Amino acid sequence: MISPLQESLDRTLRLMRDNLVDDIGDTELLAALTDTEVVLAGNAHNLSTHAAQCTYIAAALLMARSGHRVYLAAPDVRLRGTQPPLQGDRLVSAVMKAGVDLLPGVGFATGAPRKTAAICVCFGDSPQRYEARRVVSVNASAWSAELNSASAQPWIESDWPCGALAAGAMVAVEAFKAAMLRLRPFARDDIQFEAQFSYSEDARVELAPTGTPRTSALGAFDFISGGAIANSTLFTLARLPQVTGHVRVVEPERSDPSNLNRYMLLLRSAIEQPKGLMLGSLMPQGLELEAIPARYEGGRMPQLGSFAPAVLVGADDIPVRWKVQAENPAWLGVGATSHWNAMASYHAARLGCAHCLHPRDEVTDGPLPTAAFVSFFAGLMLACYFLRMRAGESVPVMEQYTYLMPFRPEGIWRSPVARRANCPTCGPNVGIRAA
Repeated sequence: MISPLQESLDRTLRLMRDNLVDDIGDTELLAALTDTEVVLAGNAHNLSTHAAQCTYIAAALLMARSGHRVYLAAPDVRLRGTQPPLQGDRLVSAVMKAGVDLLPGVGFATGAPRKTAAICVCFGDSPQRYEARRVVSVNASAWSAELNSASAQPWIESDWPCGALAAGAMVAVEAFKAAMLRLRPFARDDIQFEAQFSYSEDARVELAPTGTPRTSALGAFDFISGGAIANSTLFTLARLPQVTGHVRVVEPERSDPSNLNRYMLLLRSAIEQPKGLMLGSLMPQGLELEAIPARYEGGRMPQLGSFAPAVLVGADDIPVRWKVQAENPAWLGVGATSHWNAMASYHAARLGCAHCLHPRDEVTDGPLPTAAFVSFFAGLMLACYFLRMRAGESVPVMEQYTYLMPFRPEGIWRSPVARRANCPTCGPNVGIRAA
């Protein structure tokens, strides 16, 4: 019989096995995750802004959802904005409270561990006062995140969350590497293992160019799926300053324990609740969420009617993306994952469609392997495409598709989506309705 923690981390354990020999047991995998201790160190000056707090909270939640032991070495400063699913108005107190409602047996502690930590993460130029085998500093601007091994500058961004959330994910990835490196003796391929899981000493993730316009006015949009990518996208959008909008989330299922490893807005106390209703209960004032408890099967749904002009899709099921694209929404955004990799794309008139990008269904046996930070990056990148469109930016075609392997964030890849001549959705005999 598996333990509650094994059940919660099942999809993460499956993904870890991609790089490890077959005879390693779950006991060894769980030990590597839960024995990884991380200190999140920040002072009042560097944690005084909404953006810095977004990084701190995202890092803590992502690490906890991977089973790590996280120590909150920071003052209990006042929260400067909305931070669902946290409750309360103080940073450390709110994170601690959420910690008892995440994975079974995994919570947060204050201060620092008695033994040397695997990693100490310093926010901005907060001083390093804790013993750790590795020390990194993290910072963020509006649309980019930086991880550095040397001394850092004071925290940069004040209120825009996108770059800050990427920074939180980057340090969560480094913590996960520490866990994986404990399993080096079980590697399938030593060279590939080292190349994939070696630490990033200095890395930068740019979600959009500097100076990209911003907006918190989201208007009406639809979201197909209330799963991990939808959680991450809405986790991002809910943190926008003075956000407004109306989203309809089409999702038939209820949450279960296996979702806890990657659903950024899910707490253990909400298990068995309908996913859409759970998400709706956590949205800030101004961002209305209407739950549609049904499965999208294609065409026009009686419960939904016509799609909104903007539709986001986070479904694992590739044919669902085709069915949504076949309805020709004026703008379609897709977030997806494949094992360790995160990707997102946007589709509009005269561009390669979602069927062009994902032309083949992927049939898998059993639950899809994935980890918290992989789904998170996919949802965050999708949110950024959507925000750039809503701000009136014409995102270059050369940036239509983004592919990121979080373990190697320095290698983010962007490209157009080629139109396929034989595409059943947008091929020459089908056509695409103009926006």
